[in-house]
Amino acid sequence: MKRYMLPVLAVVLTAGWSAVAAEGGKDGEVKQVVVSSLPENVKLIIGEGKSTLYVPRVKAVHELGDDLPADQLKAFNNFLYKKIETQELPELEFNGIKNELVFALMKQKTKPADLAGHLVAMYKDKSYDLVWRDYCVQFFGKWYDEAPDNEGKKEMVKCLYEAMSERDNRIAGIAGSMLSHLAGRPGFDRLTISDLVYGALTAADCAKESKVSLLQACAQLKNYKALPLAREWAANEKDMMLRVSAIGYLGLLGDSSDLPLLEKYSRSSDIRLQLSAAAAIKKIKK
Repeated sequence: MKRYMLPVLAVVLTAGWSAVAAEGGKDGEVKQVVVSSLPENVKLIIGEGKSTLYVPRVKAVHELGDDLPADQLKAFNNFLYKKIETQELPELEFNGIKNELVFALMKQKTKPADLAGHLVAMYKDKSYDLVWRDYCVQFFGKWYDEAPDNEGKKEMVKCLYEAMSERDNRIAGIAGSMLSHLAGRPGFDRLTISDLVYGALTAADCAKESKVSLLQACAQLKNYKALPLAREWAANEKDMMLRVSAIGYLGLLGDSSDLPLLEKYSRSSDIRLQLSAAAAIKKIKK
């Protein structure tokens, strides 16, 4: 299962966290997890062990089994709700631990029925940092196929479409990528998704960081309406990530008329242009 790294009610963790952790439950129900009773590897992962550093904690996540008991699952759910400002790790390291932990939960033999609902809750709560909300949107797409068929799964789909309107940052781009990943499955009409992605890409308020992903989604969906934009951005766009994305689009949907520009880039001193152009040339010639 591919990892993406670059990102209900929030649980407020109090000074009593080291002894007892409260988990937000359905309809305001509060579940208790006695942290002191948890094994050392679990304490380490949730930041209650002998080390709070990234490497030993993410290593412990990777060593988790696929049949975790209920108290450990609850403790991990509580930890996912923890916010960046409550701890000292850099943003990418802290969210990296949570990201890997979600993958571990997804690999459980008994698929956690409440995981989708938790991801939806954290995405909707804009007091969470953008990186983590981004990761939640990615999990809507990656978890969909295996998620238990319940209300949480339906909410993930609803949120993917809603996220397409959050265009002032990278969220719409991530949502478009996930919808293009799901396109063609029952309930995910490819043409409808393609039109939605193109509409977001060309919206006046769409941030460049979303355009990068949305243009790639258009390519995956074989949306040729974006071809003029891709050619313009490949030739003249100053933002390098968007230019590279445009080159990637041309590799999938361009033709021999795009080769002169791509061949020029393949000789560029910028390794990003070199590699993306070489890959695009190879695809067009094939």
